[in-house]
Amino acid sequence: MKKTGLLIGLAVVGLGSLCSCRQTDVYNEFNTLPRNGWFKRDVQRFTPESPDSTGRYDLYLTLRHNGDYAYRNLWLFVSYTGADGVQKTDTVNCELADEFGRWSGGGWGSYYQQELLLDDCFRFVGKEQVVTIQQAMRDDRIRGISDVGIRIAPHTEP
Repeated sequence: MKKTGLLIGLAVVGLGSLCSCRQTDVYNEFNTLPRNGWFKRDVQRFTPESPDSTGRYDLYLTLRHNGDYAYRNLWLFVSYTGADGVQKTDTVNCELADEFGRWSGGGWGSYYQQELLLDDCFRFVGKEQVVTIQQAMRDDRIRGISDVGIRIAPHTEP
C-alpha cells in the first residue's frame, strides 16, 4: 500500500516537472485532412485570437504525414497578415525526407511530425488573426499528409 502511494506521488511530481518546463504556447491547433487526400482547392484556415497585440511571437507550421506520402518535399502557400498590417503570402518548401528517402522530423509508428519556423517576428493585428495554408503541389490531390497545423509561441532568442 505504501509502495503504491509512493509511486503515484513520484508520477505526479514527474508530470508536474515536465509540464512546468514546457514553454506555454499561445495557440496550437491542427486540422485533420481527409483520408482520400488533400485537394488543391481545400484551404486550411486557422483563426487564433490575440493575447497581446504588442508582443512578438514565433509562428510555426506543423505537418504530420505517413510513409504513403510519395514525395520528398511538400510545397505550400501560406498567407497571414504581417507585423506591418500587410497581407503576406509565402510559398514554403517543406523538406520531409533527405536524398536517400529517410523521413526527417520525429515519428511514432508509421507517422512523422515536422515543424518549420515561418516567422520569428509575428505580431497579432487586430483581435483575430487569420492564417491559411494551401497545398501547392503539381498534383490536384496528394495523399499521405494526415494533419496540418500552426503553433504560435512567445518569441525566444536563439
